[in-house]
Amino acid sequence: MSRTKKLTLSALIAAMCVICLALGAAIPRVSLSLTALAGIFPAVIVLACGFGWAAACSASAAALAILLLPEKTGAVWFLCFFGHYPIWKALIESLQTRVKKPWLGWLLKLLGFAASMLVLYFLFSRLFAAAIPYHFTERAAGPLILGVALLAAFLVYDAAFSILIGWFRIKILPKIR
Repeated sequence: MSRTKKLTLSALIAAMCVICLALGAAIPRVSLSLTALAGIFPAVIVLACGFGWAAACSASAAALAILLLPEKTGAVWFLCFFGHYPIWKALIESLQTRVKKPWLGWLLKLLGFAASMLVLYFLFSRLFAAAIPYHFTERAAGPLILGVALLAAFLVYDAAFSILIGWFRIKILPKIR
C-alpha cells in the first residue's frame, strides 16, 4: 500500500473515531460503548498499515477529540486505554505467537489494562467523581469492586475484539489491499 493510501486510510479512521466519540458525548447513556467502538477502529490501521501509522492515527484522534468535543470523558477513556489498546494487543499477541506461551500474552494484557485503569483512577477520579456510582467510592472495598467489574468487562471486550479482528482479516483486509 502506498504512503498516500496509508495516510488517507489513517485520516478516515481517525475521523471515524472522533465521530464515535462525538456521538458518545451527544448520547451520554452509550458514551462508554461508543468509546469502546471507537477503540476498535485503530485495529484496521494496525493490520493494513502498521504500528507507526496506528499510533499516529490514535494520537491524532485523541487530540482532536480532546480539543473539539465539549464532553471530555469519552476522549479521556480513548486517550488512556481504548485508543492505544489495539496497538499493544497486536504487539503482545505477536510476541505470544513467537514464544508460544499463551499465558504470557494474557499476563501482559492484564498488566497493561491494570496500568491504564490505575492511571485513570488516580489521575482522573477527582475530575469524574460524579460519573462513578456512589457505592464504588464511599465503601472501603469500592475501588476493588470497581476493578473486578472493569476486569470482567475487559475480558469480554478482548474476546470480542479478537473475534472481530479475525473476521476483518478474512473478509475485509484482502479488499483493502
